[in-house]
Amino acid sequence: MMKTSCLLLLLMIGFSLSPAYAAGIRKDVDEYAGSRCNTPAKGSGIVAGYFSGVTDNPIVSSDGFVPVDRFRCFKSMDECRGWLYTMESLYGSPPPRATKCTRF
Repeated sequence: MMKTSCLLLLLMIGFSLSPAYAAGIRKDVDEYAGSRCNTPAKGSGIVAGYFSGVTDNPIVSSDGFVPVDRFRCFKSMDECRGWLYTMESLYGSPPPRATKCTRF
């Protein structure tokens, strides 16, 4: 009975903590999220995201890699990190050259 109670308690603790880990990066951010922008002014609070990678999409280019460079502005760091997650999921093979979110 004691072992069952301990096991049940550990399972309940584990399930209660798992949403905190899953909530670390948003996975619902679109490739075209944010807005196009120039480098924001310091102190503006705007978050800028930069992604630089390549794609080997045969529809775009049949003989090699095509560069994928994106610079977008966001209202929150969470949205920017979610956007980077999406970009790495879409254009992550081979690994991207640069991925970064910066608050200005």
